[in-house]
Parts: sequence; C-alpha cells; structure tokens
Amino acid sequence: IRKYMSSNKQFFLIDGMAQIYRAHFAMIKNPLLTKDGRHTSAIYGFINYLFKLIKNEKPDYLAIALDSKEETFRHKIYTDYKATREKMPDELVEQLEPLYEIISHTKIPMLKKIGFEADDIMGTLSKKAEKEGLTTFLVTSDKDMMQLVNDNVFMYSPGNSFKPTTIYDKEKVKQKWGVGPEDIINMLALVGDTSDNVPGVDGVGPKTALKLLNEYKTIELIVENAENIKNKRVKEGLINNKELVYLSKELVTIDCRVPIEFHLEELSIKEMDVKKLTNIFQELEMFSLINQLELV
Repeated sequence: IRKYMSSNKQFFLIDGMAQIYRAHFAMIKNPLLTKDGRHTSAIYGFINYLFKLIKNEKPDYLAIALDSKEETFRHKIYTDYKATREKMPDELVEQLEPLYEIISHTKIPMLKKIGFEADDIMGTLSKKAEKEGLTTFLVTSDKDMMQLVNDNVFMYSPGNSFKPTTIYDKEKVKQKWGVGPEDIINMLALVGDTSDNVPGVDGVGPKTALKLLNEYKTIELIVENAENIKNKRVKEGLINNKELVYLSKELVTIDCRVPIEFHLEELSIKEMDVKKLTNIFQELEMFSLINQLELV
C-alpha cells in the first residue's frame, strides 16, 4: 500500500454489508457460537478485520457505509434489481444489532441514506474527500466500484488466506478488464451482473464487450452500429433489447450526488470506548478481541 500513499491524509471507507457477509461466509463451515448458542462469526470476523485494518494501515479518517433496508432508486427503475439474491440467513440477521452496537463503541461512523446503496454513499464521499485533498481507499471487492478509481481514489480489495489484499489503481483496473475506470460502466452495462441481476446484453461477455468498446467507444455508438456487428446473437441482443442496455448502464452507474452531510472531523479516528467494548467481547466470549484492543 505504501506506493499509493501520498503526502495526503488517508481516508478508508468500508463497504459494511459486503464485509459482514464476507466474515459470515468465511466461517460458514465452522461457525462461532457462544455457550448459550448465539452466532458470532460475522461479528468476530468483521471486528477482527476492522482492528487489523486500523493497526496495519493507520488511516487518518475511517467510516463504514451501509445499505438501508428500503428500496433504492434502482428498484424503482427496474423491479427485478437484485431479485435473484437469497434472503439474508437468520443467523446473520441476529448478529446485526449487536455488531452495530459494538461499532458504535469504536466511535467509527456508520453512514446510510434511505433510497441509496452503500456504493452510492462511498462514491459521493470519495468525491467530497478528493476536494478536501484526501487519498481515499474504498474497502470492497465490488467490481462496480472500479469506476470510481482515479489518481486519488483506490479500490482496496480485502484478501484472505488464499490471496493477498489487492489495491486497484487505474493501471490494475485496466489489467483486469482491458479498459480503464472511465469505461467500467460501459463494460458492465454490456456484460451485465448476475449477482445484482443486471441484464446486460445477451451473448456479450467481457471479451466481446472489450472488442465492441475498442471499436465503437460508447454504448450509444455500439447500439447505433448494431446492424454491422457480425456475431448474430450479439447483434440481435443489441437490436431487440437496446432499452435493456441503457437500463443496465443506469443500474451500474454509482450515484455520486447522495444528499449526505460530510464533516471531515467527524470521520477522524477517535478513541474507542475500551470499557464497553471489553464488556461486550467478554459477554460474547470473544477474548482474543480484548487483547487486540490494546493494539488498536
């Protein structure tokens, strides 16, 4: 990470729900339970990661962006948005409140806004942070977020025991997709996204999308030239479903104008309430986290 560090102050912004799910599924085969049968894998995994991030990266500012339960503007334009997602497992639902209580005692702000996703909050804050002269690291593995990468904004994709943490700058985004951050929206609009149920174009995978973008540069010109495309399935996909291409583009575009208050000093690292945290960690039988409190 050092090579991405500038003289600017560092702002780390965590995609909260993505990290909570990650923690839950990392221990799915061997879940953590208290003696009285309460699930704690997601709580432990999330807080353990949070403490390590603070200890290793020493951010100047830190916040956690969360999705809100309510539908977003994306559901309004496409009712099937995220429709294929499985409902949150009960054992994860029951961990959210205690986890949010723990986070409140770490004094790290949790940010959410009805009608918007965590991605939109992260996009909005990364733009505002840039104006304040900060270097921002978006802690997420969500490929949509690569559209936000620039000289002052990086995607910090958490590693695990099999692969290291990857920091995506403009060059790394290009290595991964064949296009830079400025074309990620077009790429995802063509390819679609099964995890979010974004339709994309029938018959178009990353290689075909790259070919089309190299040739025509924009979604609009690709659609305009659909008749000239040799691949029959792709041609028909573009001609018969061009409104789906534009819809997909709208769905994958991160809204960087979320009406959310931004006070830099509120996001600076504060002293945690060690006493309260110690009590909760004892009650949830997470003794190793108590030892980490001294190091954070």
